[in-house]
This record gives sequence, C-alpha cells and structure tokens, in this order.
Amino acid sequence: MSVSVLIAEDDPLLQSFLKELLSLEKDLEVLATVTNGHDCLESLERLKPKVLLLDVHLPGLSGLKVLQALQEKPGSPYALVLSGVEDEETQLEAARLGARGFLPKSQSRAILGQAIRAVSEGATWYSRRVSDLLIREHQVLVRKVRETERPVNVLSDREREVLVCVARGMTNSQIAGELFMSIHTVKLHIQNILRKLDLPNRTEAAVFAVREGLMDEQGAGGARR
Repeated sequence: MSVSVLIAEDDPLLQSFLKELLSLEKDLEVLATVTNGHDCLESLERLKPKVLLLDVHLPGLSGLKVLQALQEKPGSPYALVLSGVEDEETQLEAARLGARGFLPKSQSRAILGQAIRAVSEGATWYSRRVSDLLIREHQVLVRKVRETERPVNVLSDREREVLVCVARGMTNSQIAGELFMSIHTVKLHIQNILRKLDLPNRTEAAVFAVREGLMDEQGAGGARR
C-alpha cells in the first residue's frame, strides 16, 4: 500500500520540486499541497494523510504551531519537518512537539523518500547528535518522575529527620534531644510516618529508610537540623 503524504511548504518552487520528486516513488502518494499553517490543519482534518511533510517556517501559523495543535488531535499523521535552518534547538523543539523527524532542505533530494518511509512506520529521523540529546532529556524526565513517585516524598522534612533518627536506632527520648522537640511530638511524628508509609512498626520504618537511601541523603553524621 502507498504512503499518503501532505506537503506543507510556502515556497512554490520547492513545493513543486518536492511533489515531482515524490511522484517518482511508486509507494508514495501526495494527496495535496498547502502553503500556510491554517490550510495545513484543515487539509489534515479532511484528507487524513499518513505523513505530513512540514516546513517549519510556514506563514500565518508556523510549523511548530501546527505540531502543537496536532498534539491535541487523536490520529494525527506522522510529521517530518523540513527546514533550511539546521540548528539543534529547532530540531529539539520539533521533537518535543511530536515530530517524528527533521530533514534539512539541503538534504531532502537524496533521502526524502527514505525518511518518509521511516517515519510512516513509526521510526524517528534525526541526526545522531539530536537523538542523543533527546535520549538524555528523556532520561532526566524519567528520573524526575521516579523521584516524584518515591513513597518517602509523602513525608514532611521533619518526619524525614525523625525517620533517619529511628533508622540510627535512637530511642524516642534521644530523638527528642537530637531534634529539640518533646517526646510526645516525637511519638506523633512516628505514628504519622508509619501511617503514611503503611508500615507496621519502627523496625520496618528503619529498614525503609535504609532502602530509600535516606541515611546517605542526610549524611552519616545524623539528621539535618
């Protein structure tokens, strides 16, 4: 089956060239060409192509704005961004907005068909450098999400301090002296810690603190003040 393509390019000469170039590929079908972002969105809704060949600098509504609008639409096409500017930030921004690939206009003639086929199958088409940057961004995001989801984050800073003291084997009286609070307050904190973490006793709380690395976070010398 052929891969349907919509070309969004405001330069009439380049638009004509791209259409002619793709017409030579038996498995690629150009459904239509548009010259601005608003017509692009309308044509996408009406024609539902598999791949959108998108100029990043469209008039009226830029290519990046088009990508942003497509994020809110289910069943959007795979977008392959074309640009005469090859800066990394533009490529990264396009990727963040859901583009499957980026193709400099200077390289489009030799590998255009190959790039369209790749993104039509769900693959990405970015330089090695940009791909590496995107992977690093994803890794940072995953770490942040995991940090946010850590069970220990349900505890207040004061409860963390008490939990570290518990893990150090300190009695309620010792914790009270260490953190300058009453024994009654220490007991309340421990009750809250066990309730929030759904733990049965302070021994399990101590094991939890060690497993979560709280001892390392707050220093081997004791709890933070």
